[in-house]
Amino acid sequence: MNEQTLAQLALFLRDLGQALHVSGAPAHDLENAMKEIGRRLGARVEAFAVLTFLALTVVAGQHTRRVELLRLPPYDYNMARLIELDALCRDIASVDQLADYGERLAALMAQAPPWSGWPFAGLGFLLSASVAVLLGGGWLEMACGGAIGLCFVTGYLQFARIPRLGPAVPVILCALAAIGAQGLAHLWPQQLPFISAVAGIALLLPGFMLTVAMSELATQNYLAGTGRLTGAFVLLFLMGAGLVIGTQISLAIWPAGPLPVSIAALPSWAIWLAMAALGVSLLAVLQAPWFAVHVSVGACLLAWAVYSLVDAALGNVVGAFAGALAVASAGHLYHYLSQRPAALVQIPGLIALVPGSMGFRGVHALIEQDSAAGISLISDMLLTGAVLAVGLLLANNILPLLFERRPAGEIN
Repeated sequence: MNEQTLAQLALFLRDLGQALHVSGAPAHDLENAMKEIGRRLGARVEAFAVLTFLALTVVAGQHTRRVELLRLPPYDYNMARLIELDALCRDIASVDQLADYGERLAALMAQAPPWSGWPFAGLGFLLSASVAVLLGGGWLEMACGGAIGLCFVTGYLQFARIPRLGPAVPVILCALAAIGAQGLAHLWPQQLPFISAVAGIALLLPGFMLTVAMSELATQNYLAGTGRLTGAFVLLFLMGAGLVIGTQISLAIWPAGPLPVSIAALPSWAIWLAMAALGVSLLAVLQAPWFAVHVSVGACLLAWAVYSLVDAALGNVVGAFAGALAVASAGHLYHYLSQRPAALVQIPGLIALVPGSMGFRGVHALIEQDSAAGISLISDMLLTGAVLAVGLLLANNILPLLFERRPAGEIN
């Protein structure tokens, strides 16, 4: 490998690393992908990735070295793109085809997201309605939360066209969601507006971001994990501030009435229907292709089934761990059978378990100066996020050994 080829390889890996980052790949997965591709191409690649920075050192032979430094843009989850990027990473086998790989990468990044516009907003209604059920709401909370979620996703898509607003968007949207929830509670008083508001803003709740941050910390990617964890808390505080602002404005318009003594209990099958609906709605949240709908729904149902069974016997912490271990293991089995990324199973299943709303309620309690409740809820969120990360890490380290494809003729 001469210096020209090494330079081409470094530039390609830089673009590939950025593509993986903006599509939602965790830091340790990105670094491992870079290292494995370099090994296949006869070069040693050292990658260092954090949320805003990527450093690549590509070494060939004893003295030929290339260093690439890149500031990374903000990321979002795009499972459809990650599937294609995973296939591209598997296909890379020769430095002679770097130009072809580069063209393929550019074509992938130019593709439009699979979900946008009204289909995305429609699944936003389904997402918020199902989250309202998971939060203990009734039929009214489900309908009102879904309506708020539809408007929230529509507003989010419109604000995405104005990048300069940046961090102000969660505050504005959450304030509007709180006003909408209080207004609907004024029209239909037999509901809890807080449940409708939290369900309506479910799109931005950073529960899964928290779990990824915990897994990065557990794999000793301390800078990436700390940055992602800090980002999750900042987003929670911005959303909590917006909710408080909107609630205070709406109470000035509509004086608070008596809260309902109790919410009409939903039938036992409603929670399972909500989990299935959550699996469908996560296609839009994760920008996953439609062909994966059965995988997403199955992952959510599996996570909830395992969690419910273990929670009844051993408590919610062990239940969350068992649920995470089950869906992470199922993801590796799915990858072994279909050669598609395990994340198609793991991410929807983990989102069904992640404690995003718990953290949001904790932040809201802190803003409302209820310190004891706020600290307790945030502590529970961190503990749950930690056990989810442990379950994910155990499966990611053990299952690949069991499903490793052995060379033909190898004696067991």
